[in-house]
Amino acid sequence: MISIKAIFVSAALCLYPIMALSEAPSLQGEDEANFKEAVQAWLNGEDLPALQSLSDQAQQGNAAAQILLASIASRSSFHAHVTSGMARKDRIALLRKPGGLSGKSWLTEAQNSEPLALALLQSARVGEKAPAIATLVEMGEPQTALLAAESMLRHGEADELVSVLQGLDEKLPKEADILLIWAAYQASQEADGEYSGSAGIARTLSTDDTFRLSEFAWGHLSPRDVWENQEVRDAAIAASDKVRYWSTVRRFCKDVCSPDVDYCTATGASFLIGPFAIRSPLESVIPSDVYWNSQRAIGDLARSTQDLSWLKGEPVERLDQCYLKEMQELQLKQGHG
Repeated sequence: MISIKAIFVSAALCLYPIMALSEAPSLQGEDEANFKEAVQAWLNGEDLPALQSLSDQAQQGNAAAQILLASIASRSSFHAHVTSGMARKDRIALLRKPGGLSGKSWLTEAQNSEPLALALLQSARVGEKAPAIATLVEMGEPQTALLAAESMLRHGEADELVSVLQGLDEKLPKEADILLIWAAYQASQEADGEYSGSAGIARTLSTDDTFRLSEFAWGHLSPRDVWENQEVRDAAIAASDKVRYWSTVRRFCKDVCSPDVDYCTATGASFLIGPFAIRSPLESVIPSDVYWNSQRAIGDLARSTQDLSWLKGEPVERLDQCYLKEMQELQLKQGHG
């Protein structure tokens, strides 16, 4: 079978490579003691004190605090269990830069001095994702870069994406394998094909089992797959200790469902909300391994998992019952949504 890299390079031969970016410096304020203490408090699950400290530091001009706070604010699973009960004005004051009726993202302030802040803003804007991707990869934010790349593919921007990624493939994590094949295939088509808008093309083109790990990392596993498809269920169970982004699910299963950790992990992974659901808010500051093993990660897992309170009926009985019982209880304790 031809390698991913060969497919990718073949599809990109006519495109010009981007210039390699220099190694990114630390963010301004990242090494300050107050910032490090706030990060540790957040990892320890001390949400409100940590957010208050980051907010104070952001207002004092600490760019690292501004970028981290903005990243936390952008995902409700990181803060809604604390902020949803606040008055609106207090919630805005805690998470956002003053300005207008709803405040502004602190990234709009940090972008004036930090390229990472600008790249994070661009990665969320239609038509501006391409210039952000290389910066994000070079500055230690590969998952945000991959999610922006996926969005480009869903909007049919494969040629531009292939050009951006050229020369970066060695710096991308293994989870990018499916994305690279999808981009190469879409870019090679003169017109939209049956699979040009679907990551499923990677599965069609490859029989290599290693691609399954990349596919699982992107969330292509559903509860229905687990309870109806024996082949997919067996593959997910076999991969349960190999998909990095399932590590927090597996940690949860080891703690509460140790007799059948593999099936528990596969079941839990099928209920995650979206690809890379459990990831650090800012990988360049808080490495994913550190985040996954932190005290707060299990609570974030509960809030990044589909609401299980609705589950009932015969098919559900085919799923891991220990996982369902324990996660439902955890969601009640940790808040959800």
